[in-house]
Amino acid sequence: MTRWLCIEVHFLAGRYHGKADDGRAAQWPPNPHRLLQALIAAGNLGFRRTEFSDAKKEALRWLERRPAPEIVAPHECAASALRLYVPNNDLDKVARAWAAGKEPEKQPNELRTDKDLRPHRLDSDATVRFLWPIEDFEWPAAHPHAEILCGEAAHLHALGLGIDLVAARGRILAGAEKASLLGEVWIPEEGIGWRVTIEGSLDELLLRHEDQQSRLQFAGGGRKSWVTAPAPPSVYDEVRYVRRVAGRRRPVHLFSLDNGNDGFRSFDPRSTMEVAAWLRHAAHQRAKTLGLNPAFVERFVCGHGEDESAKNDRFSYVPLPTLPAKGRDGRIRRAMLAAPFGSVNLAARDVVRSLSGAPLVDEKTGEIVAELCAEPFPDTITNRYIRKSRQWGTVTPLVLPGRDDYRSAKAHALVLKALSQAGYTTPVSEIHLQREPVFSGAEMAGAYRVPAYLKSFPRTHAVITFDQEIWGPVAIGGGRHIGLGIFANLGG
Repeated sequence: MTRWLCIEVHFLAGRYHGKADDGRAAQWPPNPHRLLQALIAAGNLGFRRTEFSDAKKEALRWLERRPAPEIVAPHECAASALRLYVPNNDLDKVARAWAAGKEPEKQPNELRTDKDLRPHRLDSDATVRFLWPIEDFEWPAAHPHAEILCGEAAHLHALGLGIDLVAARGRILAGAEKASLLGEVWIPEEGIGWRVTIEGSLDELLLRHEDQQSRLQFAGGGRKSWVTAPAPPSVYDEVRYVRRVAGRRRPVHLFSLDNGNDGFRSFDPRSTMEVAAWLRHAAHQRAKTLGLNPAFVERFVCGHGEDESAKNDRFSYVPLPTLPAKGRDGRIRRAMLAAPFGSVNLAARDVVRSLSGAPLVDEKTGEIVAELCAEPFPDTITNRYIRKSRQWGTVTPLVLPGRDDYRSAKAHALVLKALSQAGYTTPVSEIHLQREPVFSGAEMAGAYRVPAYLKSFPRTHAVITFDQEIWGPVAIGGGRHIGLGIFANLGG
């Protein structure tokens, strides 16, 4: 069972004035890095500074290493722009001019700087909820940290600008409680725009907080003073937050299968599960070399796990048959590692980065059959698997998640079930099933080798048309993490 650490932040005025970290544009929802800053400030305010224990630091350090959270936020709209004027701290120049009996260049009432605010007006209960998943195997170690963070959340008093006053609390939610939360669900995906914490963020922010407390400097027996601003944060990562209803994307990492002489090695598409096994073995070896958490390696890299969430919280190892513009080919020369929807797992990223140059080894013979070469940009072949489209067709056969009893209606229902199990939520407008291949170079559905546990389930080729365009890769059905049920777009 997955539990969720939930930090709820209620904006008392129903408005949020925070901007993106470059200060140029309004940002919604608030970023998780800003939340950590606010927790540090609240935990060190007044007498609480003496209570900021090592246990609290360890809890925040645990939080900084978590993957970027989901955010459930109320609907917002842009409120009217507001211009404020604040003193620009140049009165010392005016005072020197007066002391010298001169007329100052500017009068005190002219020494002001304008500041434009473009707040977000929040609907509903004006509450933003940050949600971090905690799996069962993590819970014994995570529980003390989560309890401390729930207590610390109650001290939050502002999030955003200083005028964004809040009341907050933390709590642990079960899956059903999390699903009942009101608001729009924002999920992280690879990109930029929202800062998220990484290891080291806490230590840097604690130093910045100390610098902020001592920013007023004195010299000459107190006759001279000046303000030293803390350096801007630099220890963070960035993601992009998108509304879940806007369509999700799976982070993909592309590789060519090289022969060691600047050429491709190619493999029979009917052996896609064997190529996927070589990819998984290479990732497993690199993950062990990196010294990553064994539980993460077993679950995310190797795909071992019995609970429902483990079926999607893992790498998919996807060999990519070549789809020629003309003629017949279909052989596997490229491969893709696909992470779960919206994943920004830093350990997974480390594994991927270490794979370029890794050998693919046939475990049965010990022979090196190819070498992985990272491809930073998609080519015309890989674009067919990841580019957005409404209509998608199978390249490798879809293994239905149940027996269709040779009934078309039941088979169509099983396709919808396979889409749901794989995490696709976009409505479907049409499904067409056939034994014959959809693409040139592919084989009949029954010609592909499948694991023993899938041999009793029906295999079919399919063309699925969605109500709106979705991003690839599309992989559904049994064996979707080892190269079966792989679709390419039919949009051209």
